[in-house]
Amino acid sequence: MKPSEFYTAPNNEVMIQDESGTHQLSQGDSDFLEKMEGIIHEFYPDADKALCENYKPSRSNPSYYRFLKVRRFIKCNFGQYDNVMDIDHLGRMNFEFVPCPLRGECKYDGIICNPKFNSSLSQREMEVMQMAYEGRTDDDIASTLFISLNTVNNHRKNSFKKLNIHSMADFIRYAKDKNLFKR
Repeated sequence: MKPSEFYTAPNNEVMIQDESGTHQLSQGDSDFLEKMEGIIHEFYPDADKALCENYKPSRSNPSYYRFLKVRRFIKCNFGQYDNVMDIDHLGRMNFEFVPCPLRGECKYDGIICNPKFNSSLSQREMEVMQMAYEGRTDDDIASTLFISLNTVNNHRKNSFKKLNIHSMADFIRYAKDKNLFKR
């Protein structure tokens, strides 16, 4: 995902500004929408569930359904135009407080708006990270779990993101502090 700034235009549409310029979010942004939907699903599961529930009537049109979910997530979390990229060069999201006339009344306040980050690792991420913690090589991990090297790297990257750490050294400290793997 490339660095992007989002804002809500006066016509209430979501605008995206990135290295290629500024444009209005549309159903035609299928690659972006698919990536954002995946991020929401993986890292903000409560928000994903609420978005799915809210836009359920549109499920029969998958591209429109995806567009509605992502647009709402952006509107609720990145509405202001400012000098801080909403998605930075590392793919991290920088949430903003978005003024909303329904703040405190909306049933999705604290769920879609200002969502809780899923910091728990999946079973497969735990397996990969435990093997890495034990000092096994990526080739060995991939071979043992019957997955590709790319998948091993993706599990590690997602684990780092979920735990808000940046290196294996950070992970080893985290695992020891939390007694993640009993020996």
